[in-house]
Amino acid sequence: MKVMKRIGKILIVFLLLVACVYGIYKVRVSTSGNLNVLIVGVDAREGETVSRSDSLLLAHVNKDHKVVDLISIPRDSYVYIPAVEREDKINHAHAYAGIEGTIETVELLFDIKIDKYVEVDFTKMISLVDTLGGIDLTPTATFCEQDENDQADSYCFTEGVKEHMDGKNALAYARHRKSDSDFARAGRQQEVIKAMVSTVKSAGVPKMFNFYQDVTKISDTDFGLWDITGYADMAFHEFSLNQGVAEGVGGLFYEPYAGQESWLFYIDETWLEQTKEMLQE
Repeated sequence: MKVMKRIGKILIVFLLLVACVYGIYKVRVSTSGNLNVLIVGVDAREGETVSRSDSLLLAHVNKDHKVVDLISIPRDSYVYIPAVEREDKINHAHAYAGIEGTIETVELLFDIKIDKYVEVDFTKMISLVDTLGGIDLTPTATFCEQDENDQADSYCFTEGVKEHMDGKNALAYARHRKSDSDFARAGRQQEVIKAMVSTVKSAGVPKMFNFYQDVTKISDTDFGLWDITGYADMAFHEFSLNQGVAEGVGGLFYEPYAGQESWLFYIDETWLEQTKEMLQE
């Protein structure tokens, strides 16, 4: 317990940003020295009682190597879902069995234990980015995206042209996928997270306080304000961040349960085994 508490303080800014940016909830505390945090972006629609996960990120904190590995899992990944005892798209696990069903699926896929999870409605990112005064980001593609009210082409981005994004712009940039792929979308979500980390890193105490106040309104955490300000420098100088996306093959494949062709992503077995080994280090 003391080891995990110390790791949490050392990584306070990163985990608070990635986790409490959206809301972190404790589910288990590992007895090992590493920490696995599952970040689940949920497609929560008004009037619906169930929701699918819109994005999945696995953050693996290796305290011995002082590395945080951030892995994006494509939402169309075709994997075994324990809750229904058959294969299906990984984003359906949330609709079948909620966050616990998603956790169980990811744990089985990577042969790990999830220590903490984050369940996020991406619209909450708007207020937090605005609290930080916006983020600086250079788009990696040119496209237009609808706004939070589904108004088409409300936000447009140009590849290679740096801009200062407010919360609504950042949300539109992170959610877009119609013009390219789920891989590109996962990459953009990581770009936004990285830009927010950079902004928090350079923020002064007043802005940090405002950020913390905003976080406490939309999340549940036991991290205190003085933990953040006291350990921010240590967090960013001692740990490095690696970002990646699950490798595999995507396309139209026949899906037995649906009885028709669906867009599916099959995770590469070699990549999966190598990733499992990395997560056990």
